[in-house]
Amino acid sequence: MLIGLVAVLAAQVGLGVSVETVKPEWRDPEYGHRLNQLRHLKVLHPDRPLVLAIGSSRTQMGLSPADMGFADAPGSPLVYNFGQAGAGSLRILLTLLRVLDAGVKPDYVLIEWFPIALAADGPAEEQAKGWAPWLGLADVRRLAPHCDRPLVLGGQWAASRLNPWYVYRLSLMSHWQPGWLRWQDRLTYQWDQLDRFGWLPYPAESVSDEVRAAGIEAVRKQIAATLSHFRVGMGSDRAVRDLLNHCQKQCISVAFYTTPEGPTVRSFYQPAGRAELSAYAAMLSREYGVPLFDASDGFAEQEFADGHHLLRSGAARFSRRLADEHLRGWVKGR
Repeated sequence: MLIGLVAVLAAQVGLGVSVETVKPEWRDPEYGHRLNQLRHLKVLHPDRPLVLAIGSSRTQMGLSPADMGFADAPGSPLVYNFGQAGAGSLRILLTLLRVLDAGVKPDYVLIEWFPIALAADGPAEEQAKGWAPWLGLADVRRLAPHCDRPLVLGGQWAASRLNPWYVYRLSLMSHWQPGWLRWQDRLTYQWDQLDRFGWLPYPAESVSDEVRAAGIEAVRKQIAATLSHFRVGMGSDRAVRDLLNHCQKQCISVAFYTTPEGPTVRSFYQPAGRAELSAYAAMLSREYGVPLFDASDGFAEQEFADGHHLLRSGAARFSRRLADEHLRGWVKGR
């Protein structure tokens, strides 16, 4: 019994150490696998300036670097998609800090201008509820300046490490024996469907009108009320400014970019909310010299799965427009 107890404790400690150090992709697959890809790309293309696009699932599915048309040649921009599902301003900041601390310094950073995420408010321990399993101890320290009660976030992280084999069971099985899981429980889509530039395309080439309508209705329930009374949250503003200050110190050029929305989702905005967004973008431009790239107009409802996640053909068209209308001149000018 004593030997068994020691073996169990050793297994718990061993897994806890592994997910903190050599295997971050086991605790946070979206981040860990993308980081591995990004490092590999930098090794293969050391003479190309790195453009890192960070955002939510809109970026994940909507920005395809391979469709931007940049040549595979020295000096040509190397764009990588570091989108993560549900990422708002605080998580975007955390992603940038993680990447920099991992030894990867982009030359340019593109930040998704996602209005619903900019409305998020409150200290980090509130915004980060549910994040604890995929956070590392270093992430808790990175988020501490944005906490009112850092010990609360630290306690959430510590609780998630008490039984790591249970907490990470789906991730571990998805990596080791995905066939033993129901397809609904598998996490393999987070890495085995990525292209080599981090793009995670929508799984279907098209959707029926009924499926699209149901998706739009779900989006309406999630975001319409927030967009109709939109205000930039103080917590989000602080995260955005922290990110911009870090980039200035690191001499990294930054730009925001909008992702397309279908006609129905665009109708959720009220004039006052749009005015608030425009004023906030203008203020950041004055204070930090950060442009906002908008290549999002003119997309039809049929190019989306649910009104704001682009299908593959729409993602290809948007990515090429963003590159041609904004990125080429921006990178060349700097």
